[in-house]
Amino acid sequence: MTAFFGFKSITKSITLSLLSIPFWIQAFDINNFDGKNAFNLGSQLIEFPAGIHLLEPEQLNSTTAIIGIHGSNSEGYEWIYPLWKLNSPSSAVYFYRWNDKDCANTSTNLLADSLKEVIKSNPELTTIKLLAHSYGGLHLLHSLNLIEELVKNLEREIDIEIHFIASLLSPPKLLAMRCGLKDVSTPFVHLKIFNWQTIQEIDGAFRGYKNDPQELSLPNIIQTRLPETYNGRKLGHNWSISWVAEQL
Repeated sequence: MTAFFGFKSITKSITLSLLSIPFWIQAFDINNFDGKNAFNLGSQLIEFPAGIHLLEPEQLNSTTAIIGIHGSNSEGYEWIYPLWKLNSPSSAVYFYRWNDKDCANTSTNLLADSLKEVIKSNPELTTIKLLAHSYGGLHLLHSLNLIEELVKNLEREIDIEIHFIASLLSPPKLLAMRCGLKDVSTPFVHLKIFNWQTIQEIDGAFRGYKNDPQELSLPNIIQTRLPETYNGRKLGHNWSISWVAEQL
């Protein structure tokens, strides 16, 4: 979670991006999910270059935008069913790819610019739901000031929902010190914020922490603790996205 890209990785990423962006954007369609191909489709998500990606044919009359923000070392498959489930004729579904090998408080301008792009592309938009998972939640948390400023200056009213799902919101001190992470406690009057927390003891990503890293103290935040099981299986770290998608 704390390693950095080397020059070779960056060069490879840029080369792949230049060669393949048009093909990926045109070929991927979340509606191709058939219940059995989540791993294949997930691997395609993770091949996307940094930025925002529409996961279906263009939706000109969408009133809702759903944006998934992945965590560290994601394989993508955990997002396929949730984004398919949340899709509808009135929604546009997106996947936001970011450098999860870097500090979570970097590249926040990329997320804000991606939201501007979504808003510009959907003139009928009234609602944006940002769903961030795991380390992606920390990236979204440190982007909230920019998102708040963006919403405040919009020429039309758009409701912004922030959904932290099994998110690392109170990181270890060593990570916080290395990345210069500061506590986020300012009220966000233009955002509706939800924090969906797994049970720490059965979450494989968080059960080794002394304190629950999903805790977040913000005014007016709506916090929900997920149940122990989901469809007959333990409701752990990755299944949390699917459970929340069904609630939404």
